[in-house]
Amino acid sequence: MATVSVVVPTRNRSHLACARAKWALSQPAVREVIFVVDGSADDTAARLQSLADQDSRLRVIVNQRNVGPPKAKNMGIRAATSEWVLVIDDDDIPSDNLIAELLRVAQEAGADVVGVPWFNLGEAENVEELVARAPRAPGGPQLDRPGLFPETAWAQCVWMPANALFRRSVFDAVAYDESYTGNFYREETDLYVSAARAGHRVVVTDRGYTYIRSRLGGGIDRQSKLRYEYSVLRNNWYFLRKHGAWLREQRLIRGSTQEQTSLFVRRMKPLARAAGRRLTRWAQR
Repeated sequence: MATVSVVVPTRNRSHLACARAKWALSQPAVREVIFVVDGSADDTAARLQSLADQDSRLRVIVNQRNVGPPKAKNMGIRAATSEWVLVIDDDDIPSDNLIAELLRVAQEAGADVVGVPWFNLGEAENVEELVARAPRAPGGPQLDRPGLFPETAWAQCVWMPANALFRRSVFDAVAYDESYTGNFYREETDLYVSAARAGHRVVVTDRGYTYIRSRLGGGIDRQSKLRYEYSVLRNNWYFLRKHGAWLREQRLIRGSTQEQTSLFVRRMKPLARAAGRRLTRWAQR
């Protein structure tokens, strides 16, 4: 059986980190689990080390200061020793048998990277019902539409969300780009595009998914809404300057300027509506 290293960056979310560690260690194909504790102020490192004392497959790398997800993931990947590496966020929940399904698809498709759709669930939503009615598209997820399943068992795609299985050798050619900052928007997409441009086969499958229920607490530093949106636009423009010409050649985007303008309009509409509501309330006083 192929062996897998699971790499998880985490920060100030010890309960989620421990749950993800126990899940990873229970998977038959997992050879090692590497957590990168990225400048946590809570008991994450201590709780993970307690688990590591019980299972030597768990390794804990501790950053005394927060370096951000791209650098933290690169640190974990460099420490990985298996043929395959699964990178997954601490707050994302995997579907049943996810690792086994990703390995199976990698073999069937001759793929170097295999990802799955991703869903953001409300507290009252049922994941099985959401997956059952999720739309399908010929190539699976699209730019900023991570919850689309491919129409076939797998399809080539560079628009997957964060969690994916990588052949370890992919990282001999590419890495997470540490130039993404702030909220690190587009850092995962950048990696998939970089892998495809380097000649690796990148696919998405309908045989699994990941989802999040809540982003309360921990993770990246929370910013004001305006600063958050500024990070989105800045990182997106960096991504387009880096990959826009290639993406246009592949007919995956219309053009860098058009994509940036479209994103700006989409992201500013909620802010404009919120500002309008505040002005209305102020005027009615």
